[in-house]
Amino acid sequence: MKKIVIVLFMIFLLVGCNVDDVKEENTSNVVEEQKEVVDDEYVDNNPIKVGIYMYTNSYTNRKRLNEYTTSWELNVDLCSLEVFYTNESEILGSNFKTLWNEYKDNYENIGGYRIGYYINFETRNEGVIDKYILSPSDTGDIYNYLQIYLYDDIHQEDGAWYSHITEDEYNSDSILTSIKLTGSTDTDDIISDISLTVFTYDGDDFDEEGKYIGASKDTIIIKRN
Repeated sequence: MKKIVIVLFMIFLLVGCNVDDVKEENTSNVVEEQKEVVDDEYVDNNPIKVGIYMYTNSYTNRKRLNEYTTSWELNVDLCSLEVFYTNESEILGSNFKTLWNEYKDNYENIGGYRIGYYINFETRNEGVIDKYILSPSDTGDIYNYLQIYLYDDIHQEDGAWYSHITEDEYNSDSILTSIKLTGSTDTDDIISDISLTVFTYDGDDFDEEGKYIGASKDTIIIKRN
């Protein structure tokens, strides 16, 4: 009887050790998997504060607005908006390039960031339209609802007249520093406010569905008068 008890005890010890080994191995695997998930989490290192400002002329102070009401008419501008790397409520009326560089120089190592836009509105026949605009070619399929013109105000000769940037002119150095919305043939079919967001981004600021997930952004709501 004593031998039987000793044998059973030894079997129990062996099984217990194996269970502990498996548990320790499984725990180690879980910790490693959790570490990998944490390492893959998105971190927004973008330091840029960005604001979208109503443009009137070069000598009138620019105001950052969250809401703007205007008439929506065919071939008439709804608004012209400028982007600066600040979120102050009001900034000076001054030469655009001078003012732009003044705010840009508040940051270091931001050469890899670009400016994009996101527009959202509801239509009578097609439902909700939401569109990311990263280059001039992104405006074409909503042209009937809104004529959208993008400008690079930086890469221009001082004092020279210039027009909106085209897809042929757009390149890796282009900076979409302003945007103009103009009434189009189907603007009357827009049945909601227009939400326009400006954002700054680099390569990892979009999720798997192509949606912007960064924090460097500002939004204005444009209402029909």
